[in-house]
Amino acid sequence: MFASAGSAIGRRRPVWAAPRPSRGALLIAVVVVGLALSGPGANAVAQNGQSPQNAVLDSDAAENAAIQAEASQLRARYHADPASLLASGQAALSAGRNDATVALFLRRGWAGRLSGLLERYGAMLSRVDSSTVALAAAGIQHYAKQLHTRLMQDGPDRLITISLQAQRLIAYDRGRVVVDTLVTTGRPALATDIGAMHVTRKDSPWTMQSPWPKGSPEWYPDTPVRMVLWFTDNGEGLHDASWQPDATLGPGSQSGPYASHGCVHVPLAAVTTLFQWAPVGTPVVVYPGDGSAAVSQVAQQTVDASGNPLSGVRGD
Repeated sequence: MFASAGSAIGRRRPVWAAPRPSRGALLIAVVVVGLALSGPGANAVAQNGQSPQNAVLDSDAAENAAIQAEASQLRARYHADPASLLASGQAALSAGRNDATVALFLRRGWAGRLSGLLERYGAMLSRVDSSTVALAAAGIQHYAKQLHTRLMQDGPDRLITISLQAQRLIAYDRGRVVVDTLVTTGRPALATDIGAMHVTRKDSPWTMQSPWPKGSPEWYPDTPVRMVLWFTDNGEGLHDASWQPDATLGPGSQSGPYASHGCVHVPLAAVTTLFQWAPVGTPVVVYPGDGSAAVSQVAQQTVDASGNPLSGVRGD
């Protein structure tokens, strides 16, 4: 999809834009320390005669006790099936890392601390003894749940996330899922940009026009779509794709015959809901979603701190 005739250049920069790759996670971690020691909760504790440091220690002790209790339950539940215990911990670790990535892209100040704690327990999963693996799984599940809950409660009221690995779009309205669908993103040579962006404009109907000249391997004929929600100014958007069977959407489709030129192909029913539900300005976070550590996923972003792509034109 390419918005050559109506690109929205120079829009107001959103306050939730992604951090710069080289400093984002470190900056968030520093901010979290400051918030923990000087925020309203810490001040209230100090007024009651308890130091903020002691309050943090008390909170840590309570969390550790909860994790130890959950570890005991996991040991009892999986004592005869350690492989399933390990698998559950690995699944929770991947999910937590993906949520942490989205939160870091959105510059949520608590994400650095929770991501660090998640990784602390994640490093214990490789241990051999079952007690340590159970403790690791319990800690991972504890902080993965916190990451998801905080993202739903402290994230934007309306949020669209797209996992490249899962080829899956989920739209949240104050934590409630309004759309959950498989999609197809850009092919490897014209991959969909990664990072925190936002809906810049909506058009219905629209005709996609190739930004590449006829004869180019990327050229395509004029292609009408029912509706499109643009989320960059270089031609990337969410739109229906009547030429692609819904059964071909999903994992791996970004490398298949229906892979886009950078846009995100969405089933018509889903994009119709998004078009009606998402106003201009709605955050759109595209993230690797491969379950690797959040800092590694954030380092792959291809937009600047204001959500502007560093790549060239996209389309279709």
